[in-house]
Formats: sequence, structure tokens, C-alpha cells
Amino acid sequence: MEYTTELIEKLANIEIFSDLDIQNEEHVRLLERVCEILEPVHFDAGAVIIKEGDIGNSLYILHEGTVQVRRKTPSNDQFAVANLSADQHVFFGEVALVDKDTRSASVYALTDCDTLTLDGEQFKTLCRKEPVLGYHVMYRISMRIAAALRRSNKDLMVLYEALIDEVHGD
Repeated sequence: MEYTTELIEKLANIEIFSDLDIQNEEHVRLLERVCEILEPVHFDAGAVIIKEGDIGNSLYILHEGTVQVRRKTPSNDQFAVANLSADQHVFFGEVALVDKDTRSASVYALTDCDTLTLDGEQFKTLCRKEPVLGYHVMYRISMRIAAALRRSNKDLMVLYEALIDEVHGD
């Protein structure tokens, strides 16, 4: 994909690329390299962009439009987790940049959406050539995963305490 100043700035505002400073020529060069492997993909309103449980190998950056993130309950009912718009610097599927990813949620296009797709294998190949890029992005992904793990652990403790209270009749 051809890069523009606007696209470089958009990438720099995405959390996983946020360590790359657009005032730094080398960082701009790295963002340009990412732009070279981005693929624009359009989704009509109502389309499923990512389906929970599927194996994925791409990161999606929401360039235009609004999406809804949905998860399944243990009884297989879907519930909406969040509605997100492109102006929020939204991306999803980042674990696919590390490993083939079993999608943990579904993402639906609420409006017509344009995404920028980053293939995990192409990204890993680029990181082997540009290790500074790989370091910065993998650091940011690691921070997101660590935060999610901390939230999950906290949620598990709340559920555990509620279960204990229920068993003891408190």
C-alpha cells in the first residue's frame, strides 16, 4: 500500500506503533515499511470481520467506520462488549502478529468499514529485517497481554469470592 503522511500519522497513533515517533526519521522509515505490507479491505455494514473461535493470522486497523465487539457466554449467547469507531485508533487481532490466533471475540461492521490489514507472517518477516520495529511492536503487544492477564486474574478472584460467599450463605 502506498504510504502518505496521513497514514504514517494514523499508524503512529495506534497503540502498538506508539513508541515510533514521527519526528524521528528512522521511525518514520519503519512506519513506511509497515505501510508497504498493509492491505486495505472493505467490509459492508453487517459483515463479520472476525469470528470468535476462528483461527486468524492478521491484525486489523479500523481506518473508517464503526464496529461492534461481541463475545459468547458459556451458553453460547452473544453479548456486545463495545462499539468502537475509527477515530478511537482501533485495532484488533494483534495476537496474530505473534502467533496464529484463536479469535477471542467477534467483530461486526456496524457501518461500512475500511480496514488496513497486516498479515502476521509478512509482519514477522519484516521484523526479522527490521528488529527495532519488532522490538517496539512486540513490547506494546506484551504490555496489552499483561494488562489483560491482570484484569482476568482480578475478575477470577471476584468470582471466586462470590462463589465462596454463596457456598457459605453470606
